[in-house]
Amino acid sequence: MASDTQEVYSLMIPTVQSNILLPNSNVAEIVPFSNVELFDQSEEHPAWFLGHLFWRGQEIPLVSIDVIRGESDPQANKRSRVAVAHTLNANRELPYIAIVVQGIPRLSHVRPDNIKYLADESLSDAEKMRVTVDNVGASIPDLDKLEEMINLARSAN
Repeated sequence: MASDTQEVYSLMIPTVQSNILLPNSNVAEIVPFSNVELFDQSEEHPAWFLGHLFWRGQEIPLVSIDVIRGESDPQANKRSRVAVAHTLNANRELPYIAIVVQGIPRLSHVRPDNIKYLADESLSDAEKMRVTVDNVGASIPDLDKLEEMINLARSAN
């Protein structure tokens, strides 16, 4: 008898205060916090739009989900890394988003029996939902909303 269990291989990626959870297929690469050009503080950009990552010959917008959630600046930590995520809309102008993360991601096998939706959690603009996987809390980023926020911030400058 075939099993009906569905499993999504995902990455549980640490942030300053929590984790983000992304399917493996959405993560192009996790890279060190280098090859980064941060915006000058005199430039008018939202605080969460930190600058750009230069990756594989491309300039990728660098954002902080932590700052969008109202948490501390993630750049001060020596363990900072960057998750390069595919956008979902096949947008040639914005094929990737670089998200500042902390530490080393862990492979997570997400199944209906080990994921729990946290309905009572308040969400930031950058989050689709909050969940626990094997009792580890994480937020699932809203990549569509992040893409929209980046495009709005770019057009304002």
